[in-house]
Amino acid sequence: MKATCLCGRVEVALPERPTSITFCDCSLCRKSGAAWSYFSRGALRVTGETVCFQREDIDNPIVELHSCSHCGATTHWIASEASQVDRMGANMRLFHPAELAGIEARFMDGLGWDGVSEPSERRERGVIGQDVLIA
Repeated sequence: MKATCLCGRVEVALPERPTSITFCDCSLCRKSGAAWSYFSRGALRVTGETVCFQREDIDNPIVELHSCSHCGATTHWIASEASQVDRMGANMRLFHPAELAGIEARFMDGLGWDGVSEPSERRERGVIGQDVLIA
């Protein structure tokens, strides 16, 4: 699966069709307008110029958020060195909704997460295209 940012200058290629998409309500995910699928670090192929953002309002941010340097669309994130996690995420909002039909939707409680314990889900899981729309 491949998708591009709004202007088409950055392409994100997934190694495989994801099994789930996470809709997190933490401030970073909400304000970047993203819905994530997760992969091992280095598994995504990203081409084109991106800019990186790391939060400055918390000590040791755990992700480096990437966006197209031209149109500003959020493309992906990479786990920061501070997190010591082998993970990265693709913004699934880059993909056409029809391509995502049938994928499980998860709803992480990012607002209530303490950053240490296992995050909880804020509502029941669903399926993209059946009872959950991605727009």
